[in-house]
Formats: sequence, structure tokens, C-alpha cells
Amino acid sequence: MKMGIEYLGLGLKNPLIASASPISSHTDQCRALEDQGIVAIVMHSLFEEEINHELHEVDYMLFHGKDSFAEALDSFPNNDFENYESDNYLKQLENLKSALDIPVIASLNGVSSGGWVKYAKLLEEAGADALELNLYYPVNYADEDPLAIETHYLDAISQVKAATGLKLAVKLSSYFTALPNFLRSAQKNGASAAVLFNRFYQPDIDLEGLQWQSRLYQSSSVDLAQALRAVAINYGQSDLELSISGGVSCGTDIIKAVMAGASSVGVASVLYEKGLGHAGVMLKEAEAWMMEKEYDSFDQMRGSISYARSPNPAALERANYVSLLKHSEGL
Repeated sequence: MKMGIEYLGLGLKNPLIASASPISSHTDQCRALEDQGIVAIVMHSLFEEEINHELHEVDYMLFHGKDSFAEALDSFPNNDFENYESDNYLKQLENLKSALDIPVIASLNGVSSGGWVKYAKLLEEAGADALELNLYYPVNYADEDPLAIETHYLDAISQVKAATGLKLAVKLSSYFTALPNFLRSAQKNGASAAVLFNRFYQPDIDLEGLQWQSRLYQSSSVDLAQALRAVAINYGQSDLELSISGGVSCGTDIIKAVMAGASSVGVASVLYEKGLGHAGVMLKEAEAWMMEKEYDSFDQMRGSISYARSPNPAALERANYVSLLKHSEGL
């Protein structure tokens, strides 16, 4: 059985990759995942924790006042944590490259135009095989122009593409009014792939402390369903490779993702829940299913139940939502 797959210019034996998570900070755990059949490691995002920690300052600079947006994007200050965090990140990237035979994909969560380019270059120099651009800014004010925000995303993609030779994946939130249009624009501006979807720290209210607190929930089958639908709808509407991240927990989930149109499938939460060895279990389940159904490769099945090829496209459209509500007999 030919299991090979292509993602971000990387020839991979199968579609299962380790999504961005703290696992990438532990070289021994990444080696264990490689032994289990994981074919690429996505590092946790550079600056992710620091930007979350300074979120109120970022919000103000980026989004406070209708005339401040453009200027703020280029004025994010140098923080004391910058050199410490970036040096550690680059050192860990180099360690992973030395210890692993599989590709290492860096992840960057930038803010300013200069920051995207500066750190993308450093990541390329440190040996990253590809780069995942984590595109997300919180929008908290009603007078912000959504077109300006999307334009900034696209500018970041084009600037990094022009400054480096790295293949780029854009990791996106699900909060896009017209995702197919944005993905096509992302591809035109230099992206090679899109990762659907990013998950965020969700706010909750601490009733004892009477204050907001952040929580990170593990992904679930709900996340997978949302990503499957998005990949199935967007498959073939641009030249982007599509990757599913979130909610994947077993071999049949890998099969579903590829049939919807995914070129790669990311896992993280299930590895914390069931252990690193579960990656190998998932791959064996997927291979057994393929042999039973007489599929020769993942390429053969990719996109076979996408919107473009589905014999029942209404299942992916609003009509299915209306029908479900009308005919449901309750929970």
C-alpha cells in the first residue's frame, strides 16, 4: 500500500502530523512521536504566551480608535521578553532538527509588519522546513474595518513570502464571513496551505475572585465536525493544500479528514489524553480501514466526499441545517 502524501513541499509517509503544542518543547517526546509514525512536528507559536500575557496592551495599540489601526500595526514595541523567548525558540528548533529525521515546521504569531519578516527570516536560518503563520488579532471595537484586518493578514503573508524561501501555511480561526474568498486571496499572496482551525484560550468568569480568567479546553469531536465541513467546502476552490487541526482522536478521523480534502491531519489534545503511543494506534487503524476498503493511497481518497465531488452536497449546505431542525424529535 502506498501511503505517501505531499504537504508544504514535504514528501510525507502519511498525513499525521503533531499540531502546535508544548510537546515541541521536549525533544525526547518529539523523538517518541517520530517512532510512532508522526511525519512532521509543528512547533508551538513563537510569542504566543507573551502576546496573550500582554493582550490588553496589544488590543489598545491595534484597535483603539478608528484612525489608529494602520499606525499601530507597525509600532508594536520591543519587549524585554523578546530576545530571551526568540533565542530559546531558535535553540529548540535547532535541537529538533538535529535529533529528528522528520520535518520541523515553525509557527509564528506576529503583530507588526516588521516582526513577521524579522522572525520568519530567523526561523528559516535556524533550519525550519516550513512555516505556519498563526493569523489572529482580537477585534473588540465596533468601528474596526474587517476589510482592513483581512488586508493586514494578506500583507503579512506576502511580505514573509517575499522575504523567505519557506513554504507557508496560514492557521486561521473559524470566524471568517467569507472563508473561501479569503483562502483564495491567501493563496494568491503566497500561502501554500491553510490549517483549519485555530483554537484559543477562552475567557470564563471566576465567581470567587469576581474577575475574568482564561482557560484552554481540549479539542473535541465538535471541533472536528466544524473543520471537516470547512475543508470539504473549500477543497478545490483554490490551489491551497488544506490541513485539519482539532478534534482528531482516532484512525477513522484521519480517513474522514482526507476524504473531505485534507492533505495533512494534526493531533495534539489526544496525545495528552491517551499518551504519545496513541499516534501509532491511530495510524494502524487508518491503514487497516484502507486495506479493508481497497484504497491504495491517501491521494486516491483525498477529496472524494468534498463539496465538489459529493453526491449529496446539500449535507454541507444550509438546507441540511433547516432539514435537521424541522425533523428533529428532540434530544
